[in-house]
Amino acid sequence: MSDESRNGRSGQSNQSTMTKVFDQDNMFFRFMGVVFDLIQLNLLTLLCCLPIVTAGASLTAMHTVLWRMIRHEETYISRQFFASFKRNFKQATAVWAVLLLAIVVMTVDVFVTLQMPSGQRRMMFAFLALVGVLLVGFAQWYFPMLSRYENTVGGHAKNAASLAVGCFPRTLCEIVILVVFALAYMQWFVYVIPFIIILGITLPEYCCAWLYNPVFQRLDGEVDAKYRPIRRD
Repeated sequence: MSDESRNGRSGQSNQSTMTKVFDQDNMFFRFMGVVFDLIQLNLLTLLCCLPIVTAGASLTAMHTVLWRMIRHEETYISRQFFASFKRNFKQATAVWAVLLLAIVVMTVDVFVTLQMPSGQRRMMFAFLALVGVLLVGFAQWYFPMLSRYENTVGGHAKNAASLAVGCFPRTLCEIVILVVFALAYMQWFVYVIPFIIILGITLPEYCCAWLYNPVFQRLDGEVDAKYRPIRRD
């Protein structure tokens, strides 16, 4: 083989390698694209959660973007986030107000429980932990459902409760993911503040979205006389 042929093939090989490295569809660029989308979404979610009362609408809007990302649909972070925030504000806030009240009551109960004898304290903490798991499990289905389907508040609440129980293994996995992240945040709070600001909410919820998305895909293919899912574009 002549030197010119070798050089020609070598040049083509190098060019092919460089093309793969800078190809926008390679694994690295896809991964970084997801990371940057999650960062932008996390900042929007935190910003819109700051008034506290708007947190429910913010979480709903976050899930609107997350399940689109999971399904590899065309995603416009800010536009879809604020469209969902505005559209679902009333229903999200109604349920969030109840959840927020429950959180306040449970926080007070924790301080009261700390003053109890050790035996009663263990029982009370176990009860509060159970209530907390139920609330988180419910919320993990309610806000994603609200972000995707049309229904009344009562209808969404009923379906969210049914899915939380009916898909208990998925619900449990979601709760474990959130608890692991929450414990890490509390353990190293000072050190992870930058991470919380950048990816603290959307990263664990992105993991949860991979768990609830197959359920929604089955729902999208079903027609129920009592409750028909309606895709929200």
